[in-house]
Amino acid sequence: MRAAATRIPVLAVALALALGGCGGDDDAPERPVPPASAGLSPQREVRTPTLERSRVARGFAEPVSLVQEPGRRGRVLVVERAGTARWLDGDGPAGGTPFLDLRGRVSTKDEQGLLGLVFVGDGRGGVQDRVVVHESDQDGRNRVVRYPVRDGRVDVAAGEPLLDVEQPYANHNGGEPVIGPDGRLYVGLGDGGSAYDPRQKAQDRTSMLGKILSTDPDARSPRWRQVAIGLRNPWRLSFDARTGALWVADAGRDSAESQTEEIDRIPASALRRADEPANLGWSAYEGARVQRNRTLTTGLRLIWPVASYTQRDGCNAVGGLALRGAGAAAVPALRDRYVFGDTCSGLVWSLPADAGLGAELRREGVRVPRQTSYLLDRRGRLLVSSLDGTVHRLRDAG
Repeated sequence: MRAAATRIPVLAVALALALGGCGGDDDAPERPVPPASAGLSPQREVRTPTLERSRVARGFAEPVSLVQEPGRRGRVLVVERAGTARWLDGDGPAGGTPFLDLRGRVSTKDEQGLLGLVFVGDGRGGVQDRVVVHESDQDGRNRVVRYPVRDGRVDVAAGEPLLDVEQPYANHNGGEPVIGPDGRLYVGLGDGGSAYDPRQKAQDRTSMLGKILSTDPDARSPRWRQVAIGLRNPWRLSFDARTGALWVADAGRDSAESQTEEIDRIPASALRRADEPANLGWSAYEGARVQRNRTLTTGLRLIWPVASYTQRDGCNAVGGLALRGAGAAAVPALRDRYVFGDTCSGLVWSLPADAGLGAELRREGVRVPRQTSYLLDRRGRLLVSSLDGTVHRLRDAG
C-alpha cells in the first residue's frame, strides 16, 4: 500500500502493522553485518499471468486459516477469527453447527481472535481425535489449548491448556500451530505488540514472545523449547516436504520509510538443536537492516531472510507453501517454488524453494485481496482464504 489513506481497514488478526522508530546509539556493541545478498529481493513481473484465480466459496466470517483434515478423504476446515471453524465442503457458512465454536471465549480486539488450529493425536484406530488451537482469551492472553473431538465436533468444555502467555498489547499476537515432520507441535508467537518491540521480548530468552516454540503434542505436561527467537509477528508457518525446512513469513513494522516484510527459511538441521535456537534477528535487525538501540542475543545462529520487500508492495506477508513432487502436479507453474502473498496489496509471489539469500521474487500476475492463508488440499486445489469471507483457488493460467 502506498499511503495510509488506502490501507484496508481492520486487518484484525494478520496484520503486524506496528509503528516504530530507531534512535542513535553510538555505544551499541558491534554486531554481525548482514550479507549484501540478504537485502531487498529483486522482483520480476511476468508478462503473461502464470496463475488465475477462481472463487470456491464465500460467506465465511473473517477466515484466518485453512486446515486439512487428516485422512485420504479429509475435508478442508475454514478457521474464522471470531472463534468458529466450519467445513469448506459441507454445511459451510450458511448454517449448521460449526466443528469448533469458541464464540464468547476469545477476544477479537485488534489482532486477537482464533489464530489457528491443527489436528493431532493418533487415537482409536488411527483416528485424529484431538485438535490444538491457538486462541486469544477474553483477557487477551495467548493460549494454546488441546481439545478432544467427540461426535464430530470439538468439545470446548474439555480443553487442556498447553501454553498460557500474557500479552502486554493487543497487536503482534499472531502465529499458528502446525505439526512438523518429526511429529512435534510448533507454534509461532509475535513479540507482544505496541511499536518496535519496546520491551525487547523477541531477543529475550526468558520470554515466550517473539519465538517459535515446540513440544510433544501428546504430552500431559508439555515441555516447550525455543526453536527460533527474534520474530516480530510470524503469520503462517509451513514445512518443506522435501527438505524438512520451516518456512516463516514475518510481518514488518508499518513505516513508510523502512518497513520490511520478510520470508525466512529455517533449515531442518537448525530445528533439531534443542539448546540452540536460531535467531531471526528482530528487533536488532529488520530484514537485513540494522536497528540501533536494540539488543542482540549473541551466540546463536543468525538466519537472514531468503526474501524481503517493502511497504511499496504490501504491509503483511502471508506465508504459503513450497510445492514439491506430486503436490505440485496441480499447479505446474509453481513446481519447486515457494508461493506466498500479502494481505494489503493482494499480490501473489513465488520464489525458487531451494534458492539462496536474495532470491528473485516472481509476481504471478494475480491478486487475492485481503488474503490470510494458503493450503494445498487432498484434491490438489491450491486454496487461499480472504478476510472478506471468500475462499479462492489458484491454478495455472489457461
